Amino acid sequence: MEEKIITLATHNFQHAQVLQNILDSEGIECFLQNANLIEGAVNASVKIRIRESDLEKAMKIMESIEEPGIMKFTEKKSGRPPKPRILLPVDFSDYSEKASDMALDWASRLNAEITVLHVYFNPVINTLPFSEAYVYDTSLDEMMVDMEEKADADMKIFLKKFKEKNKDQYQSKIGIKHKLLRGVAEEEILHFSEEYQPTVIIMGTRGRNRKANDLIGSVTAEVMELAKVPVLAVPEDFNYQGIDNIKNVLYATNFEESDFKALDKLERIVKPLDVKVFFVHVGPHSESKWDKLKLDGLKKHVEEKLPNIKVECDLIENEDFWVGLEWYIRKNKIDIISLTTRRRNLVARLVNPSIGKKMLFHTNTPMLVFHA
Repeated sequence: MEEKIITLATHNFQHAQVLQNILDSEGIECFLQNANLIEGAVNASVKIRIRESDLEKAMKIMESIEEPGIMKFTEKKSGRPPKPRILLPVDFSDYSEKASDMALDWASRLNAEITVLHVYFNPVINTLPFSEAYVYDTSLDEMMVDMEEKADADMKIFLKKFKEKNKDQYQSKIGIKHKLLRGVAEEEILHFSEEYQPTVIIMGTRGRNRKANDLIGSVTAEVMELAKVPVLAVPEDFNYQGIDNIKNVLYATNFEESDFKALDKLERIVKPLDVKVFFVHVGPHSESKWDKLKLDGLKKHVEEKLPNIKVECDLIENEDFWVGLEWYIRKNKIDIISLTTRRRNLVARLVNPSIGKKMLFHTNTPMLVFHA
């Protein structure tokens, strides 16, 4: 019986080629699919294919190289940019427009520039081994040209409307740039953010009423989990009525060191706004005594760190994180939820989605995520 061939991962061509060499050196036979080499073009969605029997060994190798090796993005350049920057990835959908409205208002308060980024996907070409030859779709070049032209046209329409809002509301005081990239959206957004070093990434996302299979693999969720800068996810169903109506921001704390590191970033982002920040921990009643002591310590630190921002610290005693948090959000009319997520290893990401990703699809309230 012929052994099943499965896809281990999908990366751009350079990453896939390096990963193939590593696996080959470890005795795991693999090949690349969708590696388009016609006229020097490089597909950004190359699949690494292996035998199913090699999966466990391959996963261990990928997990071990994820942080120090090819999965690690290049280090940030030294120093922060002199002016705050907002990165606005868009796909020209309705929920992108809602995020763009918030980005424009936030840029006015931060005195920030905005870069509008759109990533258009390469047409997939199957490259299958057959008698030491490969079969290509001859219409690929035409498809690539069409997709690039459509992306450029859509960007011009979006920018025209976006700049008109800037002119009407802020007399064109906000600097607006744009960038078109070809590849896999989440990968290109992450790579560009490493170079651009934005103060925050603002993205739209689908609402909670969409079908589950529409949510799986969301670009926003992937960027939120892997980006090294804060990401503000704006749900499609969020009733945005202007930045002056954002009054209450919740930070969900788990009393980790990363919470204290997130304070600096949170302060920079919300300082220009007239908001109250709620620091909240959700936990079972059995742990409430120790949680109260931790919360008192956090409250003292927060009040010293954020002297000019209204702060409230609360402990929610509930066995169910979601039930407790949603009750508190409704009670206090929370406008933005914020928390810190951490990059987990490959196996954990496949088996158990992070709290941030779950929350992204569990609420219609915008979510501001910091990376540990």
